[in-house]
Order: sequence, then structure tokens, then C-alpha cells
Amino acid sequence: MKFTQKLLSSLMMVTIIVHILGVKTYAAEMNFSVNAIIPENQVDKNQTYFDLMMAPGETQKIQVQLKNDTSQEVVIETYANTAVTNSNGITDYSTTNPKLDSTLKIPFSQIAKVEKETKIPSKGTVMLDVEIKMPNVQFDGVILGGLYFKEKENDRKKEKSDNVQVENKYAYVIGVMLRETSINIKPALKLNEVKPDQVNARNVVTANLQNTKAALLKDLHVDAKVYRENGNSVLHETKKENLRMAPNSNFDYAISWDNKALEPGTYRLEMKATDGDQKWKWTKKFTIEEKEAQKLNDTAVEAKKDYTMYYIIGGILLLIALLLLVFWLGRRSKREDKKD
Repeated sequence: MKFTQKLLSSLMMVTIIVHILGVKTYAAEMNFSVNAIIPENQVDKNQTYFDLMMAPGETQKIQVQLKNDTSQEVVIETYANTAVTNSNGITDYSTTNPKLDSTLKIPFSQIAKVEKETKIPSKGTVMLDVEIKMPNVQFDGVILGGLYFKEKENDRKKEKSDNVQVENKYAYVIGVMLRETSINIKPALKLNEVKPDQVNARNVVTANLQNTKAALLKDLHVDAKVYRENGNSVLHETKKENLRMAPNSNFDYAISWDNKALEPGTYRLEMKATDGDQKWKWTKKFTIEEKEAQKLNDTAVEAKKDYTMYYIIGGILLLIALLLLVFWLGRRSKREDKKD
């Protein structure tokens, strides 16, 4: 079953225009624009993001053109972010200080340097330098990150936004993919911890999926089914398609509990995943403890307890009572006939 996530109205919505998927301009919302200056060592010159072949220990400066189309000065904040995979199973370039995967040895944020703030004069253009220092030891695969650009809020804008519950904020991201060899590394997917949890105050079971290689998963399809420990009937199922995982990253794949209360016990997860010609399959048992089930149920929205078993038992008891009543009435009728 498809799992729908609702955004809390108190949260600010962030719209990201990702250059790794192509550049789009939102003139009405954006006071500035960005453009990657593609260098000679670009692997795919048809792309609008950086896809660079570099040597071990090499230092290179890449450039981004920042343009201000307004009549006032604009201050741009820039961050060199490491690519991770968010809870929706999508490659995320917008998180400044994410929790990094244990298999990631060379985060993009540690090898890229950029000025945090850049002033663009009215109707002006500025060239922003980004310095990249590759590790000395050669590696196969890719390092993936993103240059994240957003307009700095002045005090007047902050004061205005304090009175608004929901506000659209816009940003640009230019993807940066770095490699030192032409060797194609295949991603390797691993299933880690399975546990009960909540997403937007709704009960779920999460299965942590980890990409342990320096390669992207570009078209990941996942199908997760939950059974009783030794059961054959599917209790809950969540399918997702077109997921994308960053190299050396992980995320918690949420399996919907269909707005039902979590019940203590041991369950079995059967999970399949495909990405192109690669396939993975796992079977894993997990336990929901009584205390954690009660804790999550107490805070869950619309967590409905499943009374099916109670209805079945009640129906059986009612049927037995009716049979006993019929049997008793039958014997009583026979006694009265004998007396007559």
C-alpha cells in the first residue's frame, strides 16, 4: 500500500531546483539565478551539473555564475553539501550537516571549499570559485555532493516570516560528481535494522536500507511485505518505485501500518529490491515489544486496534451458546412429550 506523508503546517516548505536534473528558472520567486561553468575535464559535457574526472591529490577551482536580476543588492549563502538519501528514498543535496553513513570515507563537504556569503550588486553578475582537493589515494567509484545556494534573509524578511505559519523558500542546487577512474562500480544494497517507528504521527515499521558502495542507485524499486512470524497472510505491504540512493548512504524505508495500532509479537519481513539488472531479496524476523507498542500507539494519529480476532472468538462463543440452547430446548421438549 502506498504510504502518504502529510507535511505539518508549522513547517516551512523548501523547494529545491536541482541542476543534476536540469535547470529551471522561477523568476517570480527567485531574486537570483545560478549557472555552472563547465570545465574541460567534464565527463559528460551535455549535463548542466559538474561531472569531473580528476587525479589523486589534484586541486581544481570550478566556477559558478551568480546573477542578480533585481534592482537591489542580494546576498547569497552557499554550502558544499555531501549527498545523502532522505527518508523518502531520494538523493538529497540540501542538508548542511547530515548524519553520514559509516561506509562513506570521503565526504564531499570535506574536500570542497567555498565562500559562505557572496554579495551580488543590483543587475550584476559575480563569478563564485569553489576549490576541490581530491584525496591522495586513488579510489574507484564516485564522490557525490551539491553546491546549495539560497538568498540570505535580512531582518525585515525574518520579521515578516515570523508572522506566517507556512512559507515557501526557494533554493538552487548544482550537483557535483567526482571520479578518478573510468571503472564502473555497482551499488551493493544491504538490509539492516527493522523496527517499529512513526512518520508524521502514524505507526510504521522501518527497514534500514544501506548502499555500501561508491555508486548511485538510479531507479530503485522496493516491495516490502510483513507477516506474522510463521504466517502466510500479508498483514502490511508498501511498494515504492523510482527511488534514488546516493553513494555510501542509507535511509529508513517506511512500511505503512495502515493507521492501525501496533500489536506486540514477532513478525517476518520479506523484502525485494531491484535497480536495473541488479536484484536483492531479504527475509528478516523482528519483534515489537509491548512497551514500545503502547508508547507509539499512545501518540499515533487514528491508530485503530484490530478487533477481528475478538469478533471471531465472540462469534464462535455465540454459536456454541446457541447450539447449547437448541440442545437444551430439544431435551426439554422430549421430557414433556414422555410425560404426556
